[in-house]
Amino acid sequence: MVKSICYKLNKSSMLYRRLMSKHLERLNITYAQLMVLRVVNQEPGITAKEILMQMDTDKATLSGVLSRLERNSYITRVKNEKDKRIQNIFINKGSENLCNEVSIIEKSCMSDLVAGITVGELEQFLHLLDRIIENQVKKIDEEL
Repeated sequence: MVKSICYKLNKSSMLYRRLMSKHLERLNITYAQLMVLRVVNQEPGITAKEILMQMDTDKATLSGVLSRLERNSYITRVKNEKDKRIQNIFINKGSENLCNEVSIIEKSCMSDLVAGITVGELEQFLHLLDRIIENQVKKIDEEL
């Protein structure tokens, strides 16, 4: 049963990424870039280290994503006034519009994703997922 739960969660996540990636292609942005843009949009001036702490990715992957976002003028990196080794990351004006457009796409995808499922069932599902995540985090922390 555990194998089935993990498989289905992973499969659902992969399918969602694939669906979103198809929509994002026409906007010329990847799913990973979108996730980073969202974090930067929510926390202007965030550092790469802080992004790493929030996202489940490695330093090399994030570095590549940030470089592509900067090259495509979605973000700007600015040296920190107090510590010149640190760069604060800000979203550029056009990127805000992109994030808004993606939100509309996501709402449509989510609507398709949960078709035929009641609000109560969704709330229960989310509650169960939260418990599964808590159990995993607790177990990981115990083993450290």
